[in-house]
Amino acid sequence: MNPQGPACHTGETTCFYRTLAAADQEGLEATISEADSRFTVLAELESLIAQRYIERPEGAYTTYLFEKGIDKILKKVGEETAESIIAAKNQDNDELRYEVSDLIYHLLVLLRERNLPLDDIMTELERRHERPRRD
Repeated sequence: MNPQGPACHTGETTCFYRTLAAADQEGLEATISEADSRFTVLAELESLIAQRYIERPEGAYTTYLFEKGIDKILKKVGEETAESIIAAKNQDNDELRYEVSDLIYHLLVLLRERNLPLDDIMTELERRHERPRRD
């Protein structure tokens, strides 16, 4: 999906345009672009969820969640959280990958319902990463 203009409140075509420095397993510094395709799907999914929120196409699961309201969305977030915990406890990475993907989707639906952009979450994570550590 290609945006028809800016997708981020900053005017960029994606919310994932900045560069972050991250240490690899050997402690070396590596540069990771937020535009990396690993994160593109989050911006695309956020955009699709926003579109579903506005258009409410009949038969779409996302439409169903928005029409049922915050209680249903929160119930799904809770269910997917519990299922992720169980998959991790069972040491089943295939199931964990599946359940965490469901959880992330439902969290993005929750953020849209509450009108809280994913970019605000990314900014908060960045702020926390930059503050002095006590370790």
